[in-house]
Amino acid sequence: MQLIKIWLTSLALTLSLFGSGFYESAIQHIANSVKKSQNSAIKEIYTKLYYVPIWVGEEGLSYMAKNLFDQMKSDATVSPLSKLYQSYSATEKLAHSIYNNSASSVAQKMDLELKISTLYYAYAKHQLHGDIPWGSAKAKISSRGGAWETYTPPHNPLAFLMTSLKNGELNFEATKPKTFNYAKLEAQLKRYREYQRSNKWGKNIDFGGLPKGASSPALPLLRERLKFMGDYDCASTSSSVSDECFINAIIRFQKRHGIAVTGTITQETKKLLQEPIEAKIRKMVLNLDRIKWFTRQSYARHVIINIPAFELNFYSGGKSIQNMRVVTGTPKNPTPIFSDTVTTIVLNPYWNVPASILEKEMIHDLRRGTNFLKHKNMKLYSHNGEAVDASSVNWKQYRAGSKIPYRIAQSPGNGNALGKIKFLFPNRYAVYMHDTPSKSLFTHTVRAYSHGCIRLQDPRGLLKTFSGFNSNVNYNAATKTLTGNTHKAIALNNRVPIDVVYLTAYVDAKGVLNFRNDIYGYDNYQY
Repeated sequence: MQLIKIWLTSLALTLSLFGSGFYESAIQHIANSVKKSQNSAIKEIYTKLYYVPIWVGEEGLSYMAKNLFDQMKSDATVSPLSKLYQSYSATEKLAHSIYNNSASSVAQKMDLELKISTLYYAYAKHQLHGDIPWGSAKAKISSRGGAWETYTPPHNPLAFLMTSLKNGELNFEATKPKTFNYAKLEAQLKRYREYQRSNKWGKNIDFGGLPKGASSPALPLLRERLKFMGDYDCASTSSSVSDECFINAIIRFQKRHGIAVTGTITQETKKLLQEPIEAKIRKMVLNLDRIKWFTRQSYARHVIINIPAFELNFYSGGKSIQNMRVVTGTPKNPTPIFSDTVTTIVLNPYWNVPASILEKEMIHDLRRGTNFLKHKNMKLYSHNGEAVDASSVNWKQYRAGSKIPYRIAQSPGNGNALGKIKFLFPNRYAVYMHDTPSKSLFTHTVRAYSHGCIRLQDPRGLLKTFSGFNSNVNYNAATKTLTGNTHKAIALNNRVPIDVVYLTAYVDAKGVLNFRNDIYGYDNYQY
């Protein structure tokens, strides 16, 4: 910063002393305008710049201004219909108008200078931080019992501008996240934006189920659309008859969208096939903005759970070495979005029933009788930890939602709600990963059934993965422990970071663009 200060001071003096008078007038005009301005960003920028113009010169725009305009024009994240793009377009036209008129004054050029700075600041905020209204979005998520932790991006518009002046260009590329396949998702966005401009997406045509052998005038358009999206891999797209090529494309399309794989045009499939390309583009832009606010650290090992995909990936060396289905919280009990570290594996866990489950759900069973506690291998305790005979309590006095001065714990066993294994990453939400006796839920396409914790399709497989780089986790010994009910906690020698994220558009570990249903309705809070 000190070097930039010296450079700007020297430049201002040089321009004033040896220039034609243009820059002396320019600096004076900027100083006067900034003092009157109510725009705090403009005040901050030009105070740092000592009122030296950086976008506008006597004969034309600077390289930095042209660089800014070029990037905004080609930026796929900026919709041509957005206020930001309209502002860019109007500012560029104004610049052409001013420099095509030899009678344009210093005042007009400096007003343009300030307009470009205002444009830069808006674009830099868009590029560096995105456009999600985090304050209102988090408030709405919280009001529904959810949580979304964010990590402020490491760059800000003013500091980035100062660095750019030093380097001679606006290198936004260097500020982009290197995590969560950001670059690959952005590359897909560019493809979709170019396809949108080509008008090849076409208008929607109505069509039916299109089983093999069925004919429809909509099929050539659907084949073209599926080919662009990477689902249709046959050479010809002209046939109006449904065939194996089309059926296979539908199967791939359904997999990429996380819907039931039938190979037929279900109502859900039809709705997604008819979705305007702008809706897919908008979803990709939103999820790029989300990634900007996730942690940007890269790890040797890393667990990522994506809630809308109901999926866990274990990354090692930047590659997914394990993938499995998960069950997440219901929309009424949403799993929080946050980052933490897996520290402990528990074999044959106890389940300490959360107070909310006891007071809102289990109380109904207790009011009918206490035999179910024995049936579920559960015991009642006072808050001091003393065992209590459940039949001695007058459960009729408690109604759903009442505060109950007891707690319930389920002993280890095959019927335990946590199954035989749990993985702890201590956090303020009391969320963890665990096994489950309800294995059938993993066959469902939509798997939002828990109270917020994450149920694992293959907990033993995850245990084996952890044992591969933790010498104190002996997989064979652990599986032997799991044949009984002896409770055992193992603190990991090598802990692993975990990110629980919410991405409804993403590029998966195989490089394939995926879309998912907005299971918690968070997309609408963040547009």
